[in-house]
Amino acid sequence: DFQPGADLFVRDRAAPTAAEVNVTGAITAGAGDVRDVEPSYAGPRLVFAMREPLIEGADEDEQPTWNLWEYEVTTRRLHRVIQSDIVAEEGHDVAPHYLPDGRIVFSSTRQRQSRAILLDEGKPQFAAQDEDRREDAFVLHVVNADGSGPRQISFNQSHDLDPAALDDGRIVFSRWDNAGPNNEINLYTMRPDGTQLELLYGAQSHATGTDGGVVHFLEPRQRTDGRILA
Repeated sequence: DFQPGADLFVRDRAAPTAAEVNVTGAITAGAGDVRDVEPSYAGPRLVFAMREPLIEGADEDEQPTWNLWEYEVTTRRLHRVIQSDIVAEEGHDVAPHYLPDGRIVFSSTRQRQSRAILLDEGKPQFAAQDEDRREDAFVLHVVNADGSGPRQISFNQSHDLDPAALDDGRIVFSRWDNAGPNNEINLYTMRPDGTQLELLYGAQSHATGTDGGVVHFLEPRQRTDGRILA
């Protein structure tokens, strides 16, 4: 969803009296949107997804997409992670998270490897859509710290969202299993290169809400004690 009017603000300390800096206002002019802010492991950096204001009268395929941006707090430098306009606009990029080696894992509709597989099979290239065919599927990608080499690492006909790094080097994320009789969001893990995909939790645990209510598992993050918060 695009909800115009959001910007990223930074305070130099956690107090209501601290001065605030509008990090993105010069670009959005108050008509853009920001989501999924994540801090770096070391050094005062933030990575997030931002969509610039829509272009009045332009078709949907000509509108700005969600892009990954990075803000360096000390220098107050704001820049788009993927510098090339062509590459940045290949799909919607959201939910970024730093990996320990400085790369960024994120969710995107760009699906470059999925399209390449179709091309190798002699088929027309197209973006995989979710099971309900309402929108292109978001799947996981990894990009280098300098924005080069974005690569798809997960393949799913529905959405893979909210990736985060675990202490053992794996990635944990929310996967919408929506095929056949299934319609549930579970937690999965995989290596940053896309190998060793495994179900972590959720397949038999959805009727565990209050009074038997159905629950799903979103935005997983590892706590300092090793347990997963979702």
